[in-house]
Amino acid sequence: MVDRAQLQRLAQEVEGLRKRLDEINLRIEQVDTVLAEHAVTDAVLNALLGHESGHSISTHLPIGSGVSLPYRHTGQAEGVALVDLGSGIFGERPWSEARTITADRQSDIQHLRNELNVQADQTEASLAKAATTFNALAEQMKQAPAQVSPADESETATSEETPPSTPAPARRPRKRGMFGNDLTLDD
Repeated sequence: MVDRAQLQRLAQEVEGLRKRLDEINLRIEQVDTVLAEHAVTDAVLNALLGHESGHSISTHLPIGSGVSLPYRHTGQAEGVALVDLGSGIFGERPWSEARTITADRQSDIQHLRNELNVQADQTEASLAKAATTFNALAEQMKQAPAQVSPADESETATSEETPPSTPAPARRPRKRGMFGNDLTLDD
């Protein structure tokens, strides 16, 4: 027999797993944004390194609100970029080194994304299992009072032959709350 407490625990577990899956998916979206940013950075650094003349490169650097600053690199030497070295410390690094740092970070972030995907898959499987169990138990609980044994049916057949007794007083319907008392996955 299924009891309401067990069903409510399962409903809470399902809801908790749903929230966890939503959080993981949000993190995956954030990681994807960072990966896209790193891909753009790598493409720009690659273009700077692959510039044929190497003498003069000019571009505009967007600083936000539709404003760009002109940038010009002159000379034979490889240019430098300011790179976040961690803890808010920036250092000048040649473009090739900046590209290597960016590639390493991108690899680490991709590894994190892969771990988040594994967590999402595991959580989704747990959620599906818990929801299936909840639905099966809820169905059992719903059908349990409606089931009548064959012995009960034979008693009702013989009682039809006897004179009717005084009818049982009609049960007053149970007062329900604002949204009813049925268990849902939200309980």
